[in-house]
Amino acid sequence: MNKSNTRYINREISWLKFNSRVLQEAMDKKNPLLERLRFLGIYSNNLDEFYKVRYAYIARMIQFRRKYNNIVEEQEDADLLEEINTTVAHQQQKYDKLYEQIIKELAREKTLLIDEQTLPDVQKPFVQDFFENKLSHNLTILYWKPGDKTLTLRDNVFYLIVTMIKKNGNQQYALIEVPSDRFSRFLVLPDINDKHYVMFLEDVIRYHLRDIFQFFKFETIEAKSIKLTKDADLSIDNDVQISYMESVAGALKERLKGLPVRLVYDKTMNIQTLKFIKKMFDLDKYDNLAPGGKYHNKKDFMKFPALGRKDLEYKKIIPVIPKILKVEKNYFKAFAREDTLLYTPYYDYSVFLKFLRGAAIDPKVKKIKITIYRVADDSQVLSALINAAKNGKEVTAVLELRARFDEAHNIKWSQQLQDEGVKVVFGVSGLKVHSKIGIVEREAQRGAAEKYAFVSTGNFHEGTARGYTDFILFTANENIVGQVDDVFNFFNANYLVKQYKDIAVSPWGIRRKLILGIKREIKNKKLGLPSQINIKVNSICDKEIIEYLYEASRNGVEVRMVVRGICSIIPQVPGLSDNIKVVSIVDKFLEHPRLYWFKNAGDDIIYISSADIMTRNLDHRVEVACPVISLKNKKEIMRIFDLGFEDNVKGRLIQEGLEEPYQKNRKKKNRSQESIYQYIKELNK
Repeated sequence: MNKSNTRYINREISWLKFNSRVLQEAMDKKNPLLERLRFLGIYSNNLDEFYKVRYAYIARMIQFRRKYNNIVEEQEDADLLEEINTTVAHQQQKYDKLYEQIIKELAREKTLLIDEQTLPDVQKPFVQDFFENKLSHNLTILYWKPGDKTLTLRDNVFYLIVTMIKKNGNQQYALIEVPSDRFSRFLVLPDINDKHYVMFLEDVIRYHLRDIFQFFKFETIEAKSIKLTKDADLSIDNDVQISYMESVAGALKERLKGLPVRLVYDKTMNIQTLKFIKKMFDLDKYDNLAPGGKYHNKKDFMKFPALGRKDLEYKKIIPVIPKILKVEKNYFKAFAREDTLLYTPYYDYSVFLKFLRGAAIDPKVKKIKITIYRVADDSQVLSALINAAKNGKEVTAVLELRARFDEAHNIKWSQQLQDEGVKVVFGVSGLKVHSKIGIVEREAQRGAAEKYAFVSTGNFHEGTARGYTDFILFTANENIVGQVDDVFNFFNANYLVKQYKDIAVSPWGIRRKLILGIKREIKNKKLGLPSQINIKVNSICDKEIIEYLYEASRNGVEVRMVVRGICSIIPQVPGLSDNIKVVSIVDKFLEHPRLYWFKNAGDDIIYISSADIMTRNLDHRVEVACPVISLKNKKEIMRIFDLGFEDNVKGRLIQEGLEEPYQKNRKKKNRSQESIYQYIKELNK
């Protein structure tokens, strides 16, 4: 990145800076040891997806001789790829050292990772039994024969490349697919003298390598890890002769044939084997070749076994029930009385699940509508919808089949929902449905219908609700409910595009709301009225909105931002963004909500939303931003934002350059995720 002549940070480089913040958490010795190991897994998982999607996209643009839409316009695409690979290589060096350090620290905690060379004799029968009776039946082995041109590898798995050297020096090759999708990556062995022993699945395979290839003649044999990352682009066929579901299913099959973009390999591999691999997979100069250690696919560290060592994990929190629901057990009465706000995981997500389950069996409930983007494998949310349909209620699920990497999962659920009588609407042509909204319609006492809406900043996914921070608002406000219901009318009939008075809906309204809000704060500042802009998002890289924020800063408006991930705005540059400060929080929970808060001359306006400040969210997706009306809920959101912005333990200051220091000040220690939990507990006593 050219520091001197740009107004923006490239989104890919900014994303790599975010992943570096994840690596910081693995480095932080104040974090429990197993959590540090899991942060290594998160870093690896993030990087895999980055190469599959973002890196692959840029490489594809170069190969097709098309210009990638880089916010830093003067940067050449090939230079960007080089910068990405240089940055990742630098991070990988840190990663490898950190991994070795954490493994040593685990050993001091009596948890040892052993391999085929260090396996104690007393544990060999256990490993052999596991291999012979379980693992050996599940191995897929592909061997290369002279004349073979290519081998097709599955995505999201990794392989051992086996090199067999014959007496005459010739080499023969085979690939073993490591079945970590069917077995835990980590085999827990019997304890010895109060010490825990863990073995990588591939080391179990290496230990039995000669048995596996007993039918081949060779002098020496070795198995080295490789991981091939492929382009994960999904090209949807718009042929009107086939259904949308068939189009997505067909695109998923094509994804399996995606071109390789990155090869990670064991750097101790012999040079002849490496040349064979490069030729076999037709790797070119735009494909990243990354020499690594013995083990790859380290995203599996996210699921490293705890082995009963709770002292090496984060202390679990007990989620809070909103005060009104402790008094009023009937959720419909409670939400009719006052708008109710959840901020998960500090509040108990079971509130949402109980609300849906109650609606499924309540005889007075006639209709349920909901948007679905990502759900859990064994989704209680969708189970409640099926239950409702079986009880004769009219249930509509607007299901987005193109949720990246969840497409097959959503196809499966769409079929099951339809089989059970749920009306499934497959989004909107040309637009991803990313909004998280719902309506429950209930028959009131005098025969009229009463309606309730719920609006979330995150997916209706009970799994991620335990680890992601998100807002969910329940309301019976007639204006809000009516407008949310109008969004569902649009899903059913895409020509019913409305002007919404209170809520904002992209691709028409959220950009406009944001610009009007920023302009109003500039005007208020000039008039000497209270003015301030507060934004909390996962990402900001939309050039138009960034320019308006720069204009606000130049006019003296204070702009406070909490941005977890991509941040293309450059804060605190003299004459450009003096009044903009951006903090990023990476901690125990993944920061996920989006909120926009305008001071508005003292009459604060706050929206919660599913939309980040990215062009795709504002112009190419159906997103909803909902105003928070209740003064009580406004105060709660403002306090939550302030605690995050003032985090002086896990808050990093976003700035130009690769290093982003922790925010430090002399104020009382404020680790915002702990402070927010304490605040919410006090609020609901």
